[in-house]
Amino acid sequence: MRTPYGNLLAKVMSAPGVRGALVVAVRDGLVVDGRVHVGVEGEAVAALAASLYRRACRATGAAEGKGRFVELEADGGRIMIAGKNDLAMMAVLQRRANTGQARVAVQRAADELAALEGLA
Repeated sequence: MRTPYGNLLAKVMSAPGVRGALVVAVRDGLVVDGRVHVGVEGEAVAALAASLYRRACRATGAAEGKGRFVELEADGGRIMIAGKNDLAMMAVLQRRANTGQARVAVQRAADELAALEGLA
């Protein structure tokens, strides 16, 4: 089944070191669509990342409709999440990933996601 997010997910997944790409509903952390490598628990990671993303945006006073980006780092890798309103693009990266390329891919995908949702 094709979704409108397939091309965005493929672009993010093509960045070196990306182990998962997901479109996440920011409000509840549910996965709208995604692609992950074996061993990546996409739904659990999405729920946690969306919760932290919401809190970070609230804490910094980030206005809805403006581009927002949060990066989380742990021993096993990184999570990047970016969005403008109700949906966000998230990437799960391995420890030695090229973070610059991944960040650009996530931010571009988030902009395209907003355009798909009519929010750009």
